[in-house]
Amino acid sequence: MTQPHDAVDQKSELYEQAPCGLITITRTGKVLAANKTFLEWMGIENMASAPEFLAMLRTGDRIFWATHLGPLLDMHGEIREIAVELMTAGGPQSALLNATSNDPGDPGTTIDVAVFPAEDRRSYERELLAAQRVARDSETKARELADTLQRSLIPPSLPWVPGLDMGGAYRPAGDGSQVGGDFYDAFQLSDRDWMVVVGDVCGKGPEAAVLTALTRYSVRGAAMETPELPKVLDAVNSALLLDPSGKTCTAVLGRLVRPDDGSVKLQVAAAGHPLPRLLDSSGGVKEIGRYGTLLGAYEPAAQYEDSLVLEPGDAVVFFTDGVTEARSGSEFYGEERLDELLRTLAGRSATEIAMVVANAVVEFQDGSPRDDVALLVVRRESDDYTS
Repeated sequence: MTQPHDAVDQKSELYEQAPCGLITITRTGKVLAANKTFLEWMGIENMASAPEFLAMLRTGDRIFWATHLGPLLDMHGEIREIAVELMTAGGPQSALLNATSNDPGDPGTTIDVAVFPAEDRRSYERELLAAQRVARDSETKARELADTLQRSLIPPSLPWVPGLDMGGAYRPAGDGSQVGGDFYDAFQLSDRDWMVVVGDVCGKGPEAAVLTALTRYSVRGAAMETPELPKVLDAVNSALLLDPSGKTCTAVLGRLVRPDDGSVKLQVAAAGHPLPRLLDSSGGVKEIGRYGTLLGAYEPAAQYEDSLVLEPGDAVVFFTDGVTEARSGSEFYGEERLDELLRTLAGRSATEIAMVVANAVVEFQDGSPRDDVALLVVRRESDDYTS
């Protein structure tokens, strides 16, 4: 008969000699426990010399953890078969991760991780690693990488919505050698429901890229769960408050709903972000929405939602503060100058409106913007469309 202490010893031995690496970490990546298999695989002599878990991942995977895996654990409590590359004593090693959060969403939670050897890597990860190595060769190569990464944070194309026209424009600050924090996104939620978002993350560089991706995907995930924009912003706020960087973000959301009656309804909510402009077919311009609390700073945050019906020819212009706060000497581009320009663009396509405004802001700064410029324009074309 097996004695109780023998059963304990057997359990301990099974843990230590398991055919996969087993570790327990905190939400911020501190390693609390690791089995013998993992330590030997990594070339770590003992727990006392174990680095933080995120330090064991290559740079691209650390960003992936911060922007995707961490939020997924917070929302769903588990991730399965995620390919990463571990920086072992013997060199980079491919691995698959399974992880479970013991208290999803709680900053004090612990995460159990199982690590399995893997030989294959996703092609996009190999390409990103190669691009990172090339980028270190020169300042020119670094600028190319920054441009590539920035483009990954801006959708290459916008969704087609019957009866609507969408267009965007982005201009990086300076010479474009640093990844900025301005972004926009648009995606479909259902047959008659679409979401647009424009935001501005505090800071620049890789850290801003991490937070930008976290914000974008948090919006996408939350928007699938609720039609109420304040609740979407609350979910993003909670995700940012868990991020160890302490950075903040402003954002404006627009939800486009196309009911059976053929109308187009727009819901708007702004979290510390410049309010969008409604440009009607006759050239009238007005501010829409109300200011809410910026994201990542306070819990709870105060957010508000307003709604309106878009008439044929109406265009809604979403933009970041790189537009109105653009400077030439001591003079700001300002809201009045923006509104005056928009009045001349009534009847133009969404892409034309976005491009004209972006180019005007850059020209105002003698071709060298001091901050990123991002715009997303949604224009209702007509009543004549089918579902």
